[in-house]
Amino acid sequence: MPIAFGLGLLAVGSLFLSFGTDMALSLAFIAWSSLANFIIVSIPLFVFMGYLLFETGLSKRIYSGIYPLMDRLLPGGLLHSNIVIGAAFAACSGSSLASCATIGSVALPEMEARGYDRNIAVGSVAAGSTLGILIPPSITLIIFGIMTEVSIGKLFIGGIIPGLVLVGAYMTYIAVRIKIQPALIATDASAGPKPSTGEAIVALLKIWPVLVLIIGVLGSIYAGIATATEAAAIGCSLVFLLAASHRLLSFDALRRAIKKTIGTSSMILVIYLSGKLMQIYLSNAGIIRDLSASVIDMGLPAMATLVGIMIMYLILGMLMDGLSMTVMTLPITFPIVMALGFDPVWFGVIQTMLIEVGLLTPPVGVNLFILQGLRPDLPFNEIVRGCAPFFFVLLAVILVMVAFPQLITFLPGILMP
Repeated sequence: MPIAFGLGLLAVGSLFLSFGTDMALSLAFIAWSSLANFIIVSIPLFVFMGYLLFETGLSKRIYSGIYPLMDRLLPGGLLHSNIVIGAAFAACSGSSLASCATIGSVALPEMEARGYDRNIAVGSVAAGSTLGILIPPSITLIIFGIMTEVSIGKLFIGGIIPGLVLVGAYMTYIAVRIKIQPALIATDASAGPKPSTGEAIVALLKIWPVLVLIIGVLGSIYAGIATATEAAAIGCSLVFLLAASHRLLSFDALRRAIKKTIGTSSMILVIYLSGKLMQIYLSNAGIIRDLSASVIDMGLPAMATLVGIMIMYLILGMLMDGLSMTVMTLPITFPIVMALGFDPVWFGVIQTMLIEVGLLTPPVGVNLFILQGLRPDLPFNEIVRGCAPFFFVLLAVILVMVAFPQLITFLPGILMP
């Protein structure tokens, strides 16, 4: 049984057992009021924006605009391109799955032709794709904000510096690894001359749609011009116009994007509703209050409790997808973390980064299976082995964010005090 339906049945059953049949009259209203929320509309809009980028081919034009510059400037430039382009896609769509599928379908054949080591090649694609749920606009941060009533704008801003630090950490690891083991890209030179500076600059001009989207979506939020939902609508309109101006918009592409959006958004909203029902039960039954009080009464240091919660997320990341993990755990973990005095925006970003780890860990790591689908000739254990170093880089960055929370809270405090 899918987690969404299992969690929903558990929540409904618990509500009936605890509050009687009168709860039946309330369930319809609870479901309606939970979904009839203006900010909820941003979810299918951001999902549609990502799929429209992918189906029209705009995402591949972005890749072809960035990788010549990386190839020109850095050894193993295609590996670095996967990270930078992952960040660019994240700022346009907020979808890790779409990023992984797009980057993987374009980059893996090119890196294979260049003779790149297969392990580090698949690892860079998987790692770059994880940025999709951290760098705004992020569906995970939107769900977190809706469930906890934390400002989504502040969550978006809070994810910027960690996202950039993670990009830098991934690229630093790649550079150091190539310096130590140049054989990883030993045959790169045999693939022909690298792009000239002029060619790289001309290619870079292709990424102007990314800049338009970032300014239109994130700029409108940070400037206070639009809410997250209105910004999502602006983003969809911009992608539509950009695709049309590049003559990439077709009825088939639009149909595929709409079909995929309906499927993905329905799944997200069912999971969210199930989690919301469980949150209502836990709150009305007093379980959240009692559990929070019990944790506080234990007298453990706040950091020790936080470490325990982080370990729980790492374990759950190996067992379920990030969205299910979020809606199942937030009703319990968020009140505890707030009672311990941690910043809600900081915790939202940390929790999202812990979910990123789950994208790289078997047996449920979604990015691993996308890569397996793109390269069925690669054994699954080889894909896991290629992602392992990036897993530890991500963990190291999370620890830095825990040790220096100002890296997350600094920008929200300035831009949205």
